[in-house]
Amino acid sequence: MVIPVAEMKHGYQSTLTMFESVLETCTEEIWETDFPGAPFWREAYHALFWMHNHLGPKDKTFHFQPFGVDVDPRLFTPPNNTCTLDEVRGYAAETRAYIDAVFDGMTPQELMGPDSYDEQKFRSVFHRLMYGLRHVQHHVGKLAAYLDAEGLDVDHWAG
Repeated sequence: MVIPVAEMKHGYQSTLTMFESVLETCTEEIWETDFPGAPFWREAYHALFWMHNHLGPKDKTFHFQPFGVDVDPRLFTPPNNTCTLDEVRGYAAETRAYIDAVFDGMTPQELMGPDSYDEQKFRSVFHRLMYGLRHVQHHVGKLAAYLDAEGLDVDHWAG
């Protein structure tokens, strides 16, 4: 069975739309608020950083500093730097363009083929892309729940 590349692209674009809805609802005050596990900004940055870094063809390389500044994307380490809501919104726009570029240049054979990003972790490009999609969706749900707990209604579903 071949999963159409266009369907993967649609899934990523829809998930990014949901993420952007969360960012649009977020206030500057909430951006800095500590929630269980991490501040809102760090959860959002983590989600988008890994969405962007899991995207790409079989020869994808890791890019650690999207703003030219070292902001550790891991949630289990103390923060070494911070980023603004506007920086993450800009990074989301870059990621949207990157989604188009990645999937517009990918064949079904490449999608289902071997992956060199992390051969011990991912069995194929498709496996890496699905992993990245599930990961960001998990964090979009957490961010939406944080906003809901603050009394902000976010209509973030995109299908």
